[in-house]
Amino acid sequence: MNKRLISSATLLALGLSGPTQAGGLWLNQFGDFAAGRASAGASAGVDEASTIIHNPASSLQLEGGQLFVNAGVILADIGFDIDESNPISGFDDGGDAGLDAPIAGFAYVHDTGSDKWSAGIYSAGLSGAGLDYNNDWVGRFQTTEVEILILTVAPTLAYQVTDKLAVGGAAQIYYGTLDLELAVPSIRPGVENGRGTLDGTDTGFSFALGAVYEISEFTRLGINYQSEVDLDFDGDLKIPAGSVDVDSNTELPLAEKIRVGLHHSLDEQIGFDFTVGWDGWSALDEVFVALPERNASLEKNWEDTYHYAAGFQYAATRKWDITAGIAYDTSPVSSTDRTADLPVDRQIRYNVGARYALRDNLNLGGFVNYTDLGSAKIRNDFWSGEYSSNGVVEIGVYANWRL
Repeated sequence: MNKRLISSATLLALGLSGPTQAGGLWLNQFGDFAAGRASAGASAGVDEASTIIHNPASSLQLEGGQLFVNAGVILADIGFDIDESNPISGFDDGGDAGLDAPIAGFAYVHDTGSDKWSAGIYSAGLSGAGLDYNNDWVGRFQTTEVEILILTVAPTLAYQVTDKLAVGGAAQIYYGTLDLELAVPSIRPGVENGRGTLDGTDTGFSFALGAVYEISEFTRLGINYQSEVDLDFDGDLKIPAGSVDVDSNTELPLAEKIRVGLHHSLDEQIGFDFTVGWDGWSALDEVFVALPERNASLEKNWEDTYHYAAGFQYAATRKWDITAGIAYDTSPVSSTDRTADLPVDRQIRYNVGARYALRDNLNLGGFVNYTDLGSAKIRNDFWSGEYSSNGVVEIGVYANWRL
């Protein structure tokens, strides 16, 4: 099989799915105190160093230097039910496709000794997904295995414009990896399907901008803008059946987004938090895939999504705080355009958390989050179905030191 035939067969397979949905939706939680309330109100600021991940302007609310670290695990339960298929596509439902994954991050806010300026740095995951289906399942020409991870390290700087208004920015250096495996349909009668793997990496720069306005001593309003991340995965396409490696290039955007958060303290014990947001996923209308002898623009037809979150925090005692919250994200794609590499529908997150003041300068905390990813129906000309199980549980712990 020559390179031209391999390129044609591969683009046919990618045209049915492609790795685009592996970009997923943005992560809205970063394993901190705000995660226990579904990150509601986080762009209006939290009282930990992790606040700079949600809004770089909010570090001016902190006193002195602070260091935040977190760790946890994501446990996935993802299973597909076939509604319609045929003998050619087969009747294998893919098995348990969810992949478990660890999580970790940190944030540091430096004590500049100034009431006007604040600086910090953080590391966090911007997006990630992982799925592993049976090799002969009904959707094998869309994907059998996919993993994508986008990480960033970002220095931040904030400035107090007035007594009530602070602004800030983060310069993000990101690193992304993509690994996709799928069945490649044979274009010759009587020849078995091949199996291809597509892998690549990318590094680049993006940014975030934010502002926090103190309406009163009890109420803060914050807004954070995250720029689009233009991912350009240069890698190799390997077709074992042909014993040929082909250079590849896959371009896909991680959409720009806006979060507006409100925090209101009812009294010294109870606080309420709210967030509304917009993600510009209509930028993902197509994905460009390039091989040496052939290029393709693959239609994806994603739509903009909207984010809503509400939560509260309660100081139960002098040392204990508890949180709870719920968040909702609209679906970015219809059932006729959805593919199995990221079976995301509308998302609902349910969160609870707690924090304990171990010492005057050290807080320890944890949270549990369950995300319902919806039924994620898939409809195409060859097969259809939906996910009877499609959710993840995230469990995390963290520590924050006041230095």
